[in-house]
Amino acid sequence: MTSNRLAGKQYTGYPAWIFIEVENFGRGTQTHLEKLTILDKWYSHLRAYLPIVYEKKKDTEAYNEIIYPVLSTVDEKLKEAYTIYSPSMEGQDSCNPDEKEFILFMRGIFIDLDEITAISGIIDKERFSEEYEAG
Repeated sequence: MTSNRLAGKQYTGYPAWIFIEVENFGRGTQTHLEKLTILDKWYSHLRAYLPIVYEKKKDTEAYNEIIYPVLSTVDEKLKEAYTIYSPSMEGQDSCNPDEKEFILFMRGIFIDLDEITAISGIIDKERFSEEYEAG
């Protein structure tokens, strides 16, 4: 159960969310799109949370020089992965270009909301309940 592992490591807020995405990736039988969504959430949480962490450490230079370039590369790779993805890879009907554009648009909304959540600190002290189980 993930909550026990979270409790043992004392993860709360964003570190807990990031831990859950890492833990969920490749767990059980996931479609390519489910795996891609987990990677995207993991990226978004890092993109939202790390600038705040480095700012508090007064080490924005390290963030800008080391972390941000890698995050930018991941962002481009994720966009490309969504463009390349086709439901036919998993034996489903293919989606049209409008649907892919819509998925990318929703991705942008998710990232924006994640950054607002991180900046506001609204979940920073939150712990997961014993009932929570990843997956």
